[in-house]
Amino acid sequence: MKAKEEVKTVPVHSLGISQIVAYGSLFYVFALIKSSIAIKLNLSLEIVALTVSLSLFIHVVTSIHVGVLIDKYGGMRVMSIGLLVGGLGLFALGLSNTVYSFIFSMFLVGIAFSMASYNIAFSTAIQLDDKNSRRHITVITFYGAIASSLVWLIVGKLLPDYGLEITCYFLSLCLLLMGAHFFVYSFFRDTGKISEKTEKFVSLKFSQLISKDKKIILFLMAFGFIQYLIFATTALSLVDYFSVKFEVYYLAVVLASIYGPFQLIGRLIEMRLANKFDVRNTGFIAAIVIPCSLILLFSSNYSICILSMALFGMSNGLLTVTSGYLPNLFFEPKIIGRIKGYIGAPTALGMSCAPFISGIFSENLNALFVLMIILSSIPIVSIFLLKREQEREY
Repeated sequence: MKAKEEVKTVPVHSLGISQIVAYGSLFYVFALIKSSIAIKLNLSLEIVALTVSLSLFIHVVTSIHVGVLIDKYGGMRVMSIGLLVGGLGLFALGLSNTVYSFIFSMFLVGIAFSMASYNIAFSTAIQLDDKNSRRHITVITFYGAIASSLVWLIVGKLLPDYGLEITCYFLSLCLLLMGAHFFVYSFFRDTGKISEKTEKFVSLKFSQLISKDKKIILFLMAFGFIQYLIFATTALSLVDYFSVKFEVYYLAVVLASIYGPFQLIGRLIEMRLANKFDVRNTGFIAAIVIPCSLILLFSSNYSICILSMALFGMSNGLLTVTSGYLPNLFFEPKIIGRIKGYIGAPTALGMSCAPFISGIFSENLNALFVLMIILSSIPIVSIFLLKREQEREY
């Protein structure tokens, strides 16, 4: 019996690298290439930002359905398809010469992101090894921590020297190679299949949940929506904000990239504290640090801005683990895909709104950051309320 309950090894490092590729190529890159797209297609920056937002909105519409696929076929198999579709989307974006081809490429990007982002990677880790999933999720986010910094530094050099097309083809190749790796890993070698204990597919509808579970999901929805709205909107606005403040483009890229490595430090802190503190306690402290870091952004002093980015990175690094692991405190692995599907819809909505909101406030980024500071109270309250809920038995 013991042998039957064993779960397969979690390919945690491959899952981590996949998040560098997915988030870097399907989300963060648009902070740098949106202007090039607008110039190439003779579109306004607002139209490009709106199109990117709408592509991310696909994640909102498909989140619950992707969750069903995760529970039915395993997260790694879903992710392999998402990465391959993303590769096709970036290749199509490089070829785009008309508005219609641009919209089609962004449709593929939206489908890909909904099938290859953190929720799918986290669900895979939970399915394959429930008991150690908090540690695995933390390791996966180590890699995701450098996604923005790595991609911005690479694309910041690649785009001016080689142009939009070559940049898109390079990112497309990265996505296709990563997708092919998971496709072989999960389909042909059968190592991406979920454990026998988790295999049984259980019917689940939100209306069937007890009121306690519904309340927990609503708290998680509010937390996820605002957390990702703040993070994504801020991340997409930093390069423009520092460019205006300090009037040196590549310096702005470097300053905006600082928060990435500090996300890694935040996750190292979370790993050290994991055996001592409930994830809700570490997340609560991190949520309080977010508005403090944004307030420091208003300084014109380089050192204060670096400190702001360091605090922003560390707190978001911790909160990513918090949002990834919190559902597992309350819900069984056999339904985790669909639970994350429900939670993922508002989370994706927060991310999809970010490019458009960033575009609207592009002429007044100070007002944008004031709005983000006000909204940052919601994750604090959400985690506080979740601290009062009883976790499931393991």
